[in-house]
Amino acid sequence: MENHVFITVITLGLLTSPTYAADGGFPSFKMSNDDCTYELNVKNNLINVSCGRNVTVRIHDKNGVISMTGRKSDSLWFQNGARTGGGLFRPNKTSASFGVNNRASSKLKDSTTILKRMKKKLAIRQRSLNNITTDLKNGDIEVQNDLSRLRDLQAGNALALENVAATLTNQYRFLSMAMLAQNAEMKLLITAMSSLIVATQKSVRGSLAVNDQLQEEIVLLNTALQRANISKPDKKKDFCPRHLAAILPGGEELPVGIAQGAFMKDPIPGGQIWVTYGYSDLNEIAEFDSHQSFTFDTATKKHTLPFFCEGTGHVVFKNCLYCHKVMTNKIVKFNLMEGRWVGELPLPGGVGSHNTFPYESGIFTDVDFAVDELGLWVIYATQTSRGHIVISKIDDLNFLILQSWTTDIAKMDVGNAFMICGVLYCVDSYKKVPTFIRFIYDTNNGGKRVLAAGVLPFKNSISTNYAQNYMLDYNPLDEKLYAWNHGRIEIYSLSLEAD
Repeated sequence: MENHVFITVITLGLLTSPTYAADGGFPSFKMSNDDCTYELNVKNNLINVSCGRNVTVRIHDKNGVISMTGRKSDSLWFQNGARTGGGLFRPNKTSASFGVNNRASSKLKDSTTILKRMKKKLAIRQRSLNNITTDLKNGDIEVQNDLSRLRDLQAGNALALENVAATLTNQYRFLSMAMLAQNAEMKLLITAMSSLIVATQKSVRGSLAVNDQLQEEIVLLNTALQRANISKPDKKKDFCPRHLAAILPGGEELPVGIAQGAFMKDPIPGGQIWVTYGYSDLNEIAEFDSHQSFTFDTATKKHTLPFFCEGTGHVVFKNCLYCHKVMTNKIVKFNLMEGRWVGELPLPGGVGSHNTFPYESGIFTDVDFAVDELGLWVIYATQTSRGHIVISKIDDLNFLILQSWTTDIAKMDVGNAFMICGVLYCVDSYKKVPTFIRFIYDTNNGGKRVLAAGVLPFKNSISTNYAQNYMLDYNPLDEKLYAWNHGRIEIYSLSLEAD
């Protein structure tokens, strides 16, 4: 199996050049291989490529191509000069990390120089205008004086009149020349101002160009960090297949005081807690920031839904609630962040509702959602499957069924169920202490196993010998099992092993 991967390496504070497509287009972060994981080390500017067995990966860069054949637990760290022949990625350089900032500073310095030069020119023009204004004022005073003398002269003094007329003519010419000079200075001032505007425009355009480039770099960096750090369930897809080796005894307890409900911890974007109380006619969901706020019942917000859910099998995944719409064959998606109803999807084959095909506990658990390393699942039974469990993989983005698997496991004989790495684990009883994992069904290969009581035991209660476990969900973010056990939340640690 050969895969082609295009990698762009970006690290916080140490930016390497993006890998551009062959046509010179926008840098690509396309991850087309689902058998490997690509983990960024933002501190040392490294990228770790880990692949499963029998997987060949060709890593493309405009400067070279590296082939890697994966083996169990095999991984390669790529860095300039380290196992790449020096041709795959650029070396770490301080100048690379500050390249964009240097270009921005250079543009700003150039603009500042131009502005200073324009400021000096404007100061010279201002002084010249001030001098002309003074001359005009003096000329005006002289004209006023000449007019006063003219009024004092006798009418018969022709020579005096000629002298005054000559003086006025000179004053007029002087004022005309001064006005022309002022107009010329104003033109120069306008030219200088125009240059200043052009310089400012260039500065703004340069800053905008740098800002656009910085925005592109930020988008790329966010994409890289999201891939490497935030979307842990998506990243862990590359570490499957692996199996549940043990449900560890002991754990954490959170008191609730209500017998049934659903405790949902969103694995993406990471850990927000959502709770519904009860199992029938549910149209309110509470939001909590932490286990402590849940324990003290200090909800951040309570959301009212424009529909009603039933059962305890709901999940919240990527800020969206998925639940079974009451008394129907439909599942519903609701965006909690936007308060928006996204859509509903009918399950095929005459799906059970309102205790038609529930788990052993009843309480309208006909439809059960699950989230694991591979994404969103729904577990149910239908008339067509004769009450046997059907597993459907859901495309959460487009909200449609990608694929379904029909098992020979009777749903009403199962206490509860959850998914890990595409494998269904069915608990024998919801009320026995202890109980055990009785059935395993692997959607990756269609294999089924029936286990004896001692193979994969489950305590089913942390601190008492009494259990009524109405909800059981695996969370791929912290790799823990969450249960709603008759008025308390129980959190179990797991032991997972690679196949």
